[in-house]
Amino acid sequence: RQWYHRRVREAVVSTQSTGELFGNAQILYRVKARDIVNEFIANHQNTLFGELANLAVANFRSINDVKAFFAEYVDRDLEAQVSSDAQVAAREVQKLAHQWCKSGCSQDSTDFLQELFGNMHGGQCVDAAQFCGACQENANRHFKSGGQQIPCCLDDILQKGIAAYDYVSAAYGARIDEWVGLVSQELSDEANAKAAEFAAEVNRQSACIADAYDEHNPDCSSR
Repeated sequence: RQWYHRRVREAVVSTQSTGELFGNAQILYRVKARDIVNEFIANHQNTLFGELANLAVANFRSINDVKAFFAEYVDRDLEAQVSSDAQVAAREVQKLAHQWCKSGCSQDSTDFLQELFGNMHGGQCVDAAQFCGACQENANRHFKSGGQQIPCCLDDILQKGIAAYDYVSAAYGARIDEWVGLVSQELSDEANAKAAEFAAEVNRQSACIADAYDEHNPDCSSR
């Protein structure tokens, strides 16, 4: 995999045109990545992610298939909007990274997370990915008992992430739902049921995290 990543980087750096980039990507996929993808599909048959991978392979056999998909489902207005938003996002990420390093936020955030997860772990909270329930209760106890609060520099990143999520939902939500519907039509009933179950669990955990954050987010107005 490291070899493949290195070859992809070399191909991108040396590419002079979009056509060459697509061509290099297709060659590299056939040489190395195709075996990895096929192995994944073989080892995950009758699973949601296995079906998704198999669907992708069946529908995108060449770069021309990818181009045809974009030509059918991504109009010029959407393409221009995505390109513009991507440029804005790239500049914002660069700005946030500079601020993060300049403010020493790496160390502040590390200290906060180590203390938080250390106090969360215990009792029935053994997996932070299952935040609802015991982990949320332990987190609330940490904050209410005088534990270290969320650093304002980290909260800036969280707020930017929330704003970005809201923007993407508003700007692209309908189109994303359309694409999800197209994929859903090609999946088995079992895979669709798994997808619905997975989405429901993600939403449930996200709601618990949001509740804890809303209750304990820091007051950074005095900075």
